[in-house]
Amino acid sequence: MEDSTQDPKSAEVGSVPTFFWEHETFLESLEKIVDSAKDADSWTLSNPPNEEQELVREMCKILEAYQEKPTCLDPYLERIVSKLMAVVQEYVSAYHDNLGITDASISMTRLNGIFELLYTVCKVRGYKIAIRFFPHTVADVEPVFTTLWRYSVDLGASNWTARYVLLIWLSLLAMIPFDIESIDSGLAGLPAINLPGRSNDGTLLSLWIELGKLYLSRPGCEMEGAAVMLARLLSRKDTAALFQPTFIKWAVCEINEAAGLNRNEDNLKQRLDIESVLRINGALRVLCHLFAVIDSPHSLGEQVAKLQHIFESEAFEQNSITRKLISKAAQRMALLMLSPAPVRAKLLHAQLSVRNNLGECNTKDNGDDYSAAAVSNNTDSDDGTIEQVLDTEIPEDVECFLGILLHRLHDKDTIVRWSASKGVGRIAERLPIALAKEIVSAVANILKEETVVDENGVIDVSMTAEFSWHGALLCLAELSRRGLLYSQLLRDIVPWVVRASRLSQYPILHSGLTYEIQRGDYSVGANVRDAACYVMWSFARIPNPSAKRVLAEMSTEMATALISVAVFDRESNVRRAASAAFQEHVGRQDLKSTRFEEYRHPLLRHLCTVTIYHWDAKTRELAVKALRELAPLSPKYMRTILLPGIVAHTSSPFLAVRHGAITAVGAVAEVLAVHLSEDKTATKEVLSVADNVPARYVEDFGASMTLAALASYIGSLSRAGWNVGSDDGSNKIQHKYFDFFVQALTTCRDVTDIVCEFTAFVDTYGLTSEQRSCIEEYTRVDRSGTSRESFVLALGVLSEPDVANMLCGFVSGGATVEIRRNAAMALGQFCERAQGNGSQSFAQEKAAVEALSQGLEDHSVDNRGDVGSWVRKQSLRSLARIFESNSEIFERLCLCEDDFSMRLLGQIVRAATEKIDKLRAEAGRVLEIILFKQHLKFSGTGKSREDAAHFFARAGNGNQDIDMFSWADPEAAFSRIVHALSVNDERLRQPLFEGFVLSGSVEPLGKLAVSAVAAYTETLPASDPTATVAESTQSAWSVDGVVAELTRLILTDRRTSRMINPALIVADQLIEQGALLAASAESWIPLYRAVQRVAFKLRAPIRLSLCLKLYSSLALMSDELARLAAESLLVHIGHPTLKIRQTAADHLFALVCIHGAVDVGEDVEEIELLLAETEWAYDKEDVRSARTRLTELVRRHIRQ
Repeated sequence: MEDSTQDPKSAEVGSVPTFFWEHETFLESLEKIVDSAKDADSWTLSNPPNEEQELVREMCKILEAYQEKPTCLDPYLERIVSKLMAVVQEYVSAYHDNLGITDASISMTRLNGIFELLYTVCKVRGYKIAIRFFPHTVADVEPVFTTLWRYSVDLGASNWTARYVLLIWLSLLAMIPFDIESIDSGLAGLPAINLPGRSNDGTLLSLWIELGKLYLSRPGCEMEGAAVMLARLLSRKDTAALFQPTFIKWAVCEINEAAGLNRNEDNLKQRLDIESVLRINGALRVLCHLFAVIDSPHSLGEQVAKLQHIFESEAFEQNSITRKLISKAAQRMALLMLSPAPVRAKLLHAQLSVRNNLGECNTKDNGDDYSAAAVSNNTDSDDGTIEQVLDTEIPEDVECFLGILLHRLHDKDTIVRWSASKGVGRIAERLPIALAKEIVSAVANILKEETVVDENGVIDVSMTAEFSWHGALLCLAELSRRGLLYSQLLRDIVPWVVRASRLSQYPILHSGLTYEIQRGDYSVGANVRDAACYVMWSFARIPNPSAKRVLAEMSTEMATALISVAVFDRESNVRRAASAAFQEHVGRQDLKSTRFEEYRHPLLRHLCTVTIYHWDAKTRELAVKALRELAPLSPKYMRTILLPGIVAHTSSPFLAVRHGAITAVGAVAEVLAVHLSEDKTATKEVLSVADNVPARYVEDFGASMTLAALASYIGSLSRAGWNVGSDDGSNKIQHKYFDFFVQALTTCRDVTDIVCEFTAFVDTYGLTSEQRSCIEEYTRVDRSGTSRESFVLALGVLSEPDVANMLCGFVSGGATVEIRRNAAMALGQFCERAQGNGSQSFAQEKAAVEALSQGLEDHSVDNRGDVGSWVRKQSLRSLARIFESNSEIFERLCLCEDDFSMRLLGQIVRAATEKIDKLRAEAGRVLEIILFKQHLKFSGTGKSREDAAHFFARAGNGNQDIDMFSWADPEAAFSRIVHALSVNDERLRQPLFEGFVLSGSVEPLGKLAVSAVAAYTETLPASDPTATVAESTQSAWSVDGVVAELTRLILTDRRTSRMINPALIVADQLIEQGALLAASAESWIPLYRAVQRVAFKLRAPIRLSLCLKLYSSLALMSDELARLAAESLLVHIGHPTLKIRQTAADHLFALVCIHGAVDVGEDVEEIELLLAETEWAYDKEDVRSARTRLTELVRRHIRQ
């Protein structure tokens, strides 16, 4: 046989890709682990080596990545499992050979890595596939059993993977074709383990069974492995007659005992503990596996009645796994009592379909495609097999088990309903036709429980249970896949699954594909809709020819329903399921899918009857957007059929329905204005919406949402230019609309969209002087905070010059951050609108830009965080709007206000280095506008202007490059804009450097900012020979200039500045990265003095710790700085704050004893002993004496 462990590519068949991308790395690691683990001398180690453990973790991580597509591992699976099992096989053989002699010398945990890998393979690919490559010779039985016995002495958590692998290995060995007694050697020397009710002596078979029972009460995978092992062991011919009935009796008694059941159920436990649940689940699990492999129910005997009693008991309702196992056991017991059908119905119908297609069979369609006997009559078979199946007597116990499964279709847990539905389908497939029909009818009737169908065919499911519908639909899908849905019942079921209902007084009226019931602030029914899509998918696979003809009659209804759900359902998994079902029907049932016209009306109907009334406001908004796109495609259908229903619901008592209807009417009125204006009835309906809304709906609970919908409706009418004037020529309707906007601005919290609609209203219908005064009045100080903030935002709609002054004042001196933010937003809108109508002067624009410049300096902080960023972001957006609307404003500012224009540019580039991505993106957008859309002429305006032009050219190498550049990417933004530090103007350089310093102190963004500055600093000269250190910030920059700038930032007013801590952090990081090594010695002393000044009498522990750390870094720059830093650290060892003492001692230890920055001669050992062993964080007498001695020793050397 060819070796399967050759080159990895040999596992590939032809040119078929395996897609196991890491196979080379994985197999290399596998070889290392196998070579390490197969060394028998290492089996005495208590644990695998650390290197092996690390490799195992990496390999398990690689395997788990293929959990969703495990078949990718198949070409390499045999090689992986065989190599691992070869090591395990040697290990168990060695233990068995030394049983009772040197077993203590073989570690139980040495091969944990190997077992962990084997378990991961079983978990990812499935144990049924993995054990195909396990060794299965007779010689392995006793070694594996004895090794598992040894692992059972201590059932700790460290070896559970080993026990699981050995259990599934024994399940394979239990299938050897030899009598178990013939390979039993006596097994002398087994260690003692705790077997309940049994001794440790006995035959191999009896101990095997008892060991399996021990693991049935273990949690996790060990229970599953033991159940599979026992089922295969007890289904052997040499064990079935002797051990099988006894074991089933034991399992039934185990369940009764653990659950506390007796004949009268007087001692029924109110709640089972975890140990009892594990015992019950283990017994049920092994029975499920056993019933699946035994041939007849004769071994059950009287246990059938007891099991029925257990299955019907209420003692197991608290655990979903137990209920699932009961469902599985009940279905397998029923299948055990039924004979399998000799010919599947699917094959019979396929045969009939072929004969019809060939013209060989002229059967008459009687509408009952269940006639398997009729198919048999048209075949050449004369053995009467089908007739025997139909006449077979069905045991009464099957009816009991079937009733249990039908009851479990209503269970609250999905896993139980899914198991029960599959069981019902499998049982029905083996029953006679008449009984199968009854089962199908019983399942279909579940859909009709507690539902109401009115005379219009509208299904009201508001009183139904989602669990029942979900279970029934799953079961119908299983029955459909097996060809058990006859034609007449199919005609009745399809409408319940497919029909998209019309909306009545209550909003939740749906069938299967649109089933959704609101429960407070959430809804239920997504699983029902997913199951309905599964039913539709199964319809496409129905084998019955006459059923296919029925589906063909309803193909249009099914196709349109599936398309609607696939496009508009809220849940992505439901949309995927509907799409899959539609594709299945297109391929198998030849649904038409090439023309959009067939789906246009159903999609519109679904939007207008279901989606716009959805309980989720975001879904309703998306539905209205879709309606704007679809409505123009069918204006007549929209106007005559759908619009009246929507208008009728604008006064609905249900908030979601009312909100969706009002918004939808506005959207339709905007996109179909031309068509609706030609119809007086439609025009009257559209304009009656505001009158139809009762006053209480805009005053009571939910008024904000209704007012937002009315604002959207009025804005849509305004954009479409509807004539809303009264018949008497007055403006009562416009006044009413304005009142709605005032109420909305007063009531709603988020008024951004409302102001946009108000803008459209003002542009179309205008405002009176009284209305303008009303808006200004609401911005007064004595108004409530929320309404004042909203009306400040609304000021941007007005056009009076004094409004601009008000907004400028609000931006710079607003009482709250919300007012400043809204004022900044409104100011940009005001300037843009004023520029559009030519009513704005340069003085007003300049005042607005100055106010927004002050907004860029807003760094307010409260318990919500950096709330000033709201103002800065809106200020940047407004600057962008101003610069876009006037392409010459910035150039004019440069000509008349050079100092201000450069400071503004400095603020913008500083914002381009912000730690917040959105702020950087907004600042970058402003820079792009200045660069590419402003008419900049730099000649004649000074050297600084030329430097700024050079920066712009370097920041974006052409328009095409800047368009591809994302300012939200910090790494790209920092590396690009850092070159602007070369501009020889402190008005631009200083704010930009401040921005880098602020961002450099925040993780993880700080690493990118500091790295960018460090890389740039390395390109600078050491110093400017024509300038002093004090003047270095005014000249072309150098490394000394960077140090001087850091010094300036550290020396800012520490009571108000937010720059000191970031400057300390960035200075330390730049020194650590070696970016400032080229600085002259003279530049370091001012920096040290600045840090010393900040640390003087400072008690803030965070800032003081940063100062101490910077002392330690500065000490490495020169001998003089080392002595100065040591002196400062000595002072802080006596600081009142205990934590600062310890920090100072640690830095002094690193300075003197590790780096050797201060030469202390022969005293180094004593100094090291004092610093390392003294508990500086405690205020004790020995600490004081140690500090005194340490000061004496260190100062002796630094003052020489």
